[in-house]
Amino acid sequence: MFDFINPLTTDDFNDSVEFLYPNFLPKKQITMIYADGGMGKSWLLFGLAKYATEHNSGSEQGAMNVLYIDVDNPISVLKERGIEHKLIEACPNLTYSHRSKFNGEPLELLDELENRAYGNAYKNMLLMLDSLRDFGDINNDLTAMRIGNKLKKIRDAGATIIVLHHSTKNGSNYQGSNNLRNSVDNMYRLIKADSPEGEIRWLLEVKKERAAIANIALRIEVADLFLTELDIDEVTLNDEERAFIDKVKAVLKEQGSLNKTKLLDACGHKKDDKTARDRLDKFDAIHWQSEKSKGVYTYSLI
Repeated sequence: MFDFINPLTTDDFNDSVEFLYPNFLPKKQITMIYADGGMGKSWLLFGLAKYATEHNSGSEQGAMNVLYIDVDNPISVLKERGIEHKLIEACPNLTYSHRSKFNGEPLELLDELENRAYGNAYKNMLLMLDSLRDFGDINNDLTAMRIGNKLKKIRDAGATIIVLHHSTKNGSNYQGSNNLRNSVDNMYRLIKADSPEGEIRWLLEVKKERAAIANIALRIEVADLFLTELDIDEVTLNDEERAFIDKVKAVLKEQGSLNKTKLLDACGHKKDDKTARDRLDKFDAIHWQSEKSKGVYTYSLI
């Protein structure tokens, strides 16, 4: 009766969720990452692109093929950041498409990808869009839905998709139509953290999820785009916690091992200062280590 329909069968449910990056980026799903300008969104995507060409967690297919569509960054900025050497030359599995070489509008590239999206045409492929607002009027509900439908069709042909997007002025939400949220599978808010020279660090907060994703802290080494995960607590330290850590480490470096009372006193805290005692516990085994003997804790640098 429904011979014109190609229905799902039980064989279509053999796939389980795999991750390109554990607990962060599910494969064969659409993940949107949004933040205000100047937060280093493109740097994160550069690092993820390089990571994807070198890793394919949980797969026997080898490194992924990456298509990076950049309609945001000027060539001069890419050159200043060394992207031609750090990414394009370094990653043979990557195709870097830039607005300066388009024959048409950015949305036409999605049209072409959509036209070829059948079966498993995009299996083991990572599509990266930088950034979403350059593909159409994202404030228009119909346009946003049209873009979302194209991405879903590309996803259903096997692609893993990461989309960069901009936030509202206060940074608390993404720009544009609610249809954008409805179209993506997972969504993160990107927050730039204090970073040492030569690194960029971020906290990514989950704002929507259809897979078992979680908040994550990441850093990239600017020199080679090497991407690694950080302890979330380390990234979210406030100024008082950072000052406390620096003081304790300086005291232990100068004076060697100290018991809790002497350490707190040397740092300018009373022995019954609950906040200081809690911080000693919180950062134990991270910045220093403690040993207990006959009920007395002694602290030393790791």
